[in-house]
Amino acid sequence: MPKAISYISVIIILALIGIFVCYIHYFSFDFPYQDDVTLLEFINITQNTPWNWSIFFESLFRVDNDHSIVIPRLITWIDYIIFGQVNFQHLILVTLVELILILYLLFRLFKRQGIHLVYFIPVAFIWLQPQYHEVSNWAITGLQHGHVTLFLLASLLLITENKAYALTWAILLAFLAGFTFGNGFIVFIALAYVYLLQKNWKNALIVGSCLIFFFACYLQIYQMGQAAKFHWNINHIILSFLGFIGASAMEFPKIGLILSWIFGFLVLCIFTFYSIDHGRYNLKNKDQGTYLGILSFILFSSGLIALVRSAENYTIYSRFQLYAALSIIIVYLHLLLHINKRYHPYLLIGTLLFAIPFYCLSFFNHSNSQQYQKMSFLADRINWKNNQSILSVSSGFLWNAKPIIREAEKKHVYSMSYPWNNPFQDQVSIPLTKESFKFQAKEFKQVMQQKHATWINHYYWLEFQHFPFNTAFDKQWFILLKSTDLPSTNKYILPIQFALNGKKNFLSMENYRANYGSIKINHESLKAGNYKMYLLNLVTEGDPSRNKLYALNQVLQVDTSLHRLILK
Repeated sequence: MPKAISYISVIIILALIGIFVCYIHYFSFDFPYQDDVTLLEFINITQNTPWNWSIFFESLFRVDNDHSIVIPRLITWIDYIIFGQVNFQHLILVTLVELILILYLLFRLFKRQGIHLVYFIPVAFIWLQPQYHEVSNWAITGLQHGHVTLFLLASLLLITENKAYALTWAILLAFLAGFTFGNGFIVFIALAYVYLLQKNWKNALIVGSCLIFFFACYLQIYQMGQAAKFHWNINHIILSFLGFIGASAMEFPKIGLILSWIFGFLVLCIFTFYSIDHGRYNLKNKDQGTYLGILSFILFSSGLIALVRSAENYTIYSRFQLYAALSIIIVYLHLLLHINKRYHPYLLIGTLLFAIPFYCLSFFNHSNSQQYQKMSFLADRINWKNNQSILSVSSGFLWNAKPIIREAEKKHVYSMSYPWNNPFQDQVSIPLTKESFKFQAKEFKQVMQQKHATWINHYYWLEFQHFPFNTAFDKQWFILLKSTDLPSTNKYILPIQFALNGKKNFLSMENYRANYGSIKINHESLKAGNYKMYLLNLVTEGDPSRNKLYALNQVLQVDTSLHRLILK
């Protein structure tokens, strides 16, 4: 192909990497979201005096919620040692580096086929997008799934490129994966599967023995957490299994769920066919062996997740859509390996016809929720500073997290300081009539189950049908609550979640966000009383006087004794 196409390919791939890096950096925020507090808990324990190595290693290898998270804890500890405090944005950026390294390892696999760089463009489109934002923009899940995927690809590359001491290094990486996340042990299975395909019985037996040894060690520390639920529902399990594998299709409206099952079934069929083909005819094809090893990991992981997470409903989580994107990439690379080169351009065009709309829809569908998440974290740092309250999570989670965060602040492990400007400093408010902006309260109750407890997650949504101001993406709108009895102490800030504007409206140059939306209130985390409500356009940097405050003509009453919220 002409050199110009090579240069264009390089520019496109580097541009996609640059967009992804800027996107994650913009939406990442230093805040301990949900399970992130377990990382703070570990650092708290390491700061006990005098230093005790026994306690350190016991806490390092402790199993939380079915998973041993040794590697995420170690990285958090290193971040603390270097910077003096834990910074969750740093941990997210570590995950970002891992995701770019995974793309590089995929390029290594691609390069072994000796085809033009232009054929790698669909891989970049499919990988560098925010569908799996629970990995790319959540500290603990990023460190878990990012590392497991990195260890998987690195170990398979080692054993298929005949590197020195490849088996030893690959087994070491598999052990590290096993102590990173619950599905990490499947790296052993992927390694053994590749050796079985190659009919290398000796190495397959060695890997199998190491897996048994790993389980013997792991069972010494294992405790079943609240996520594992072995209630058999074959229909849910099978459809969730297929849905996990093909979850990239979920970005396409209306047909996403059915399309994900179809994609999952096709990946399963391709894996089965080429596994049989490899065993019969292609024992020395190291590329095919690598691809089948990766697919075996994805299939086993999807099966395990479906088994323990799909007891009651179909479940497709954002964090596991990382593997869905990887499955599409591996199938594409695998087809490039087997299809005659004269048909490669058609495969490229067909894959781009999927990859580019998927890429665009992923950004369109998830950027609004990423903005809302960042605003929620910003608000909760302010809420913690004022009331030691976190409103982006249930009251049950806050009850568990509060002592950990308090201890972290006391030991200077982490700080919940104001992120930018204090929105509660005195400023003149502009009155709004009730007719121009009005809320309606809707009550929700959700049954939450864990291994040892069941409780009700009780909360309200305050919904509005017309927003009186500009809802452009760069505008950050919040609701302030100030107690009528204790305005100096009982005060909270909550982000407004705008609905997405329709795709047709967006393409016709209208706002990305619609002019209606809602506010979620975990009212059981608020102190009882009556609250005046204010609408705030928060300017996060620069002169605080640029913040615009509007007084609403509605009062919010929180009754903790009756567990209810009333709008007046």
